[in-house]
Amino acid sequence: MYLNESMLNQLDCSLDENHREMVVMTMDYFRRHSLRQNTETSTQPPQLCSRNVSNFMDSVKSTVGTVYGAAVHPGVNTNWGVPTMMAANDARSIGTLLRDIGGWNTKVRISTRNGIEYLILTGYPGLRNQLKGTRYKLENQKLVNLGIGKYGIRGSTVKGFKLSCWVAAGIEVAEWLYSDERIWTDLFGAVGVELVKAGIATAVGYAAAVAAGALFTAAAAPVAFGALFVFVVGIGLNILDNHFGIKNAVKSGLRYATEHIEYIRDKVREIKPGDLQKYAEKTASDIASNIVESLYEGAKDWVIRKIQPDGLDLPTWPSAPRMPSLPNLDIPRIF
Repeated sequence: MYLNESMLNQLDCSLDENHREMVVMTMDYFRRHSLRQNTETSTQPPQLCSRNVSNFMDSVKSTVGTVYGAAVHPGVNTNWGVPTMMAANDARSIGTLLRDIGGWNTKVRISTRNGIEYLILTGYPGLRNQLKGTRYKLENQKLVNLGIGKYGIRGSTVKGFKLSCWVAAGIEVAEWLYSDERIWTDLFGAVGVELVKAGIATAVGYAAAVAAGALFTAAAAPVAFGALFVFVVGIGLNILDNHFGIKNAVKSGLRYATEHIEYIRDKVREIKPGDLQKYAEKTASDIASNIVESLYEGAKDWVIRKIQPDGLDLPTWPSAPRMPSLPNLDIPRIF
């Protein structure tokens, strides 16, 4: 196939009729020059194409989604991704603690005097940026802020648990936003499972920190051992979760529960008030009939015992008449 002269001319005409001219300018410049239309050089009237907030947000979301899917998503969905992030933050905190207290050579011991517990520090006070003294009460705010002593261990554990909850919830929300299927129950189930794992890892880390404080004299030992156990337990819980599919099972269970509740609600809507009234009348009639029958049988037995007709050939005792009952209704089952 080849192009002849007429085809080329037709193509030129189509290009002249369908092309667009675009000029990028500021809004002020556009307002000043929008009325100055040169009909000799312009092939079409000027048109304003502005970007609104919705388009801007869609563009930002698409860009962030691309970066998240390429860089963050592969890491956070591994067994070691999130625990490693938390361990890096703990390592930074431990490094700051060692710098402030003069390294691992700073030792601590507990001393009780007049019923008050004191923490005694030994080492080189000149190397410490914090805790220049040698004796502090266990409730001292400096010890609590640094994570030294039983109250400091408790405070640092609470801070770590809060940070773990925020990180876990943020990652699950991001995973939910950039997933192909967004179901609210999946988000709640995933966040709930992650919070439970964060609580278990924090509890084990706190126990390890308390044990390290009782076994070792280094001031930074409890914080270091607690962070180490949180890291190991976090990876172990992720392995168990992925192996047994705990998070997916929770999501499926929540989906089933939601669908089941909707099914019951739909069935309840199908029941008519008239059917409920007839069903209640029939039930009341059957109960009343059973009560009358029981009373009649009891009265008959009492009369026979009182008369004691030994040897008498009495006619058969009549049966009690039953009360009329309503016809059976086809009532839909809702459970």
